[in-house]
Amino acid sequence: MLVIKKIALLGLVLIALNFIYKQFAFTAFVEQYADQYLQVDKIKDCDVIYVSASSNFPPENIPENDPRKISQFVSDHFPSLRFEAINKPASHAGVYRHLLALFPEESEAKTFVIAINLRSFGPSWINSELETALNQSNVFYNQRPVLLNRFLLSLNSYDNASAEERSATIQHHWSVDELPFPAPKNTVNNWCAVEKWGDWRNPKRQLADQFIKQFGFVIDAENPRVKDFDAMCEVGRARNISIVFNLLAENIETADSLVGRDLTHLMRQNTAWLVDRYTSKGFRLVDNLDVLRERNFTDKDFPTEHYDEEGRKIIAKNVAEALKELHP
Repeated sequence: MLVIKKIALLGLVLIALNFIYKQFAFTAFVEQYADQYLQVDKIKDCDVIYVSASSNFPPENIPENDPRKISQFVSDHFPSLRFEAINKPASHAGVYRHLLALFPEESEAKTFVIAINLRSFGPSWINSELETALNQSNVFYNQRPVLLNRFLLSLNSYDNASAEERSATIQHHWSVDELPFPAPKNTVNNWCAVEKWGDWRNPKRQLADQFIKQFGFVIDAENPRVKDFDAMCEVGRARNISIVFNLLAENIETADSLVGRDLTHLMRQNTAWLVDRYTSKGFRLVDNLDVLRERNFTDKDFPTEHYDEEGRKIIAKNVAEALKELHP
């Protein structure tokens, strides 16, 4: 009986400590390390939540007539609905799956638009040096007691591989992952070694090789990002949440002009695989891969999903059309 009393007392002490920590210290700490935790609580009762990385934002230092986000352009089509967005730079489905589950079941948010960056399925993004900071934040994106999360963080209870380790993993994938082309295009490193646009000092050569590195992969069911999106589908079904996947535009024109049709065919093939997988599961997927032109991409020296005003409006319109099936 004495042991039971001690266990009960310990439980009460831990509950009290968790309450005190959450009331007086947690907010300041989580603002620094995982601010999306607080944002979820602020927007949990909106009608539509748009979740993305920096692709949602207008470009910096480029004047525009209407420098608003993609999510804001989407909301223009639904003036009676409450729209909000979660935008975490460099984030991906591995973050989104935790954020989606963090919304309380009793929240009014029942429609989520989830961005899909095709590039995020490749080894370069999966093993980015930015992953350590994202994994650190993910410790807080769950329903555990906040004091326990703080304790786990102090123990480094997350994937905190060094930048050198992650870089070595990327290089390994680029060396051994087989591509569906004969040599010398059978791996990323071999393909990059093919002569194109002069030597490595030529900016066109550098950009061409970056396109190969960012999109030279084959998506299958074992891909970590696929598992993340599958997990979101399970949450959607369990909670009766409507999910619209927004597959973002990539710079197909530049990829084709610098590298050639083998790469753009592979990009389209991977996109078709994703469309088939998630539409067959009963979810809406807006395929924006090929809807923009080269002029709509604001970054000219690296393949990114950053768009000008025209590009953001085109993507927003396509997303709105899909949302109209849920919100006529």
